[in-house]
Amino acid sequence: MSMTLVLQQILVIFCYVAVGVGAGKLGIIDPDQRKYLTKLCSSLILPFTILSAASMELGAESFRSLGIALGVMFLVFGLTLAGSLTLLRVFHAEDKFRAAICSLIAFPNCTFLGLPLCQALFGEIAVLYNCAALIAFNVLFFTVQLPLFTGGKIHLKAILTVPTVATFGLLAMLVLGIHWPAPVQTVVSSVGGMITPLSLIIIGVMLSENDLLSIFRERAVYLVMALRNFLIPALAMLLLMAVPMAGADKLCVLVYLACPCATLTTIYSIQTDTYPELCARSVLFSTISFAISLPVVIAAGQFLFGV
Repeated sequence: MSMTLVLQQILVIFCYVAVGVGAGKLGIIDPDQRKYLTKLCSSLILPFTILSAASMELGAESFRSLGIALGVMFLVFGLTLAGSLTLLRVFHAEDKFRAAICSLIAFPNCTFLGLPLCQALFGEIAVLYNCAALIAFNVLFFTVQLPLFTGGKIHLKAILTVPTVATFGLLAMLVLGIHWPAPVQTVVSSVGGMITPLSLIIIGVMLSENDLLSIFRERAVYLVMALRNFLIPALAMLLLMAVPMAGADKLCVLVYLACPCATLTTIYSIQTDTYPELCARSVLFSTISFAISLPVVIAAGQFLFGV
């Protein structure tokens, strides 16, 4: 994969984001409409994107790589979450601050930003590895992170989101060799293909709703960005070097792990009044900085994985 192609795809990604910024600034999409589009994207379009991958023919090696990717995702998310919790407890950080920082550092934006980017760079196989990211993300976020936000107990039902159910449905279809009839596959692929422009436009609208200059005056966002965008991907690279996967597959998994802070952190920080301004600014700063960190991470990954 040439760096020219990578830079072209990054440019395409941020052009979609720019469309969203323009739509937000011009009032074409207001905050309420953005929330509706976010729900539409996550609850309707994303499941179609996932299920569209049922057209793939996977052999034993592909399932093996998927299992390895799932293990890597759980390990990176889990170790990052446990490490940040431990470190913040050592420094006696108060509970709400600990919940906010742990979520910002541990959970990347695998779906709204990672999926369209990886589809553009790696093709249909990116959807399969997004399934691994989605399972690990949902299990750890809703069983460990959410109670940190709410101060409540673990709710296993929260894991069963529509995208998660679609993920298990896709895995069952792939294992059993079941494919959609051609007309259905066309519809599923067409609806699922909307994920790229819509999710990136939503990110752009979110950026337009904030005073970007105020983001750069928040000192904590620089630490969050350095950890989320650079240090964690660097550690993930070392882990991926030791696993038996093809170089291109390792690079795809790495891009998911290198994504900026998850927008879900902002949503729950607002709902639970857990440093919402810090979370929103960190997510936005991490997303903006992704334009710089992504080429660095990909170049390092290509060198180490021999892609």
